[in-house]
Amino acid sequence: MKFLHLFLAAALLAGPSAHAAENRYDILGKLLMPFINVLAKNTRNPNRAMALTAKLERLTDVPAELAGTRVELSLQYPDRLRLHGPILGEDLTVCRDRQQVWVTPGAKVSALLELAAAQKKLAKPDPAARLEPFQLPIPEKQLVFLPVLFQVKDAGSESVDGEDCRMLDVTLMPDLEKSLKDKGWSARVWVRPNYQPARLVVTRPGWELAVKFDSVTFAPKLSETTWQPPAEDVLMLDAPRFQQLLRAIVKQK
Repeated sequence: MKFLHLFLAAALLAGPSAHAAENRYDILGKLLMPFINVLAKNTRNPNRAMALTAKLERLTDVPAELAGTRVELSLQYPDRLRLHGPILGEDLTVCRDRQQVWVTPGAKVSALLELAAAQKKLAKPDPAARLEPFQLPIPEKQLVFLPVLFQVKDAGSESVDGEDCRMLDVTLMPDLEKSLKDKGWSARVWVRPNYQPARLVVTRPGWELAVKFDSVTFAPKLSETTWQPPAEDVLMLDAPRFQQLLRAIVKQK
């Protein structure tokens, strides 16, 4: 009976409270690594694609009517990405399929390009422009040191969708933050027991983003239909034209 009591006690300790007792840096690492493996050039992990859906809770400069918009992101290494959400203050879908980009509703983006041209803010396209493969922002050899780039603090726990989630407050290490032009970044992430994100709030002075994740999945690849444009109201852009659009957006701000 004494052995049985010890066994039950150990099982309880290994249950819901085990996640709460885990080292905060280990939790952050387990949260980030599946995403990093998708983007890493050299990895043995078979999952080279991801898809997530989330609800936009708050985003600075986004019209109030777009709050609560569903955000969908699909990414496949090395050069495919599809994003649906509030972009440029509009509900848009932007998809990169290798060296081609399409946008829908295309009429809204065409109007932006026409306005930029009328205001003489549309630079000439560079015929040699290319869309580069996705890559991580730090050298892959330094991934082993990834946790030391951040300061991580416990912020307790909170229930999200009925799951007890660990809350972590994350900031960049001071020396790294000094090297960046944009300073004052911070994030709070709610981590599910399976180490997937439940909610994320990112802030910097004068700006805030808050999203609640509905699902996050990883796979070797996504269906080809993911990258196919709809039949109507689509603007097709090659690499030079897409970079021209990006420059026009920057000048509008």
